[in-house]
Amino acid sequence: MKRRLAAFAAALLLLCGCGSGNDAMQQALDFRTNLLSASGCTFSCDVTADVGGAVYEFSMDCAYSDGQGSFTVTAPESIAGIGATVDDDGATLHFDDVALTLGEMAEGRLAPLGVPWLLGSAWQSDYISAAGTENGLCRVTILKGYDDDEITVDTYLAEGVPVRAEASVGGKRVLTVEISDFAWDSGADGA
Repeated sequence: MKRRLAAFAAALLLLCGCGSGNDAMQQALDFRTNLLSASGCTFSCDVTADVGGAVYEFSMDCAYSDGQGSFTVTAPESIAGIGATVDDDGATLHFDDVALTLGEMAEGRLAPLGVPWLLGSAWQSDYISAAGTENGLCRVTILKGYDDDEITVDTYLAEGVPVRAEASVGGKRVLTVEISDFAWDSGADGA
């Protein structure tokens, strides 16, 4: 009797785990569907970037649409106003009498200011490898690139929109992004 009860309890736990994973994957797919239905998205974020031992922190207002990310730095004040447009081909910086050098990460495959493009393009079209629940949030793991060029983007959703993201290369976290004021551009229902 005890064995049957133990087997039943184990099966019940397994089925409960599968259900929450399916719910999380559905949330990930719903988020992607909304992004594809929208003409893009906007958000504000606080970024912490680990660039070869140097840690940089800054805030940005971001937009992503049609494979292109753009941003304007909002803090710290010393670099506020610097903006850029980033896509698959590179970046174009916009600034007035201010130079910004933060370096590159992941052997030149990722730059700290590429956050809007990195997140937007991963959210829109890269491989969703896993989804589950962590600390009450839906955690979606997306793989961008392959083999040695792979960047792992973990995105945390609350009520269907991202509130946090992390980018890792070779198992080492290089970017942490706290997201606020996320909004769909016209076209999505914002599920």
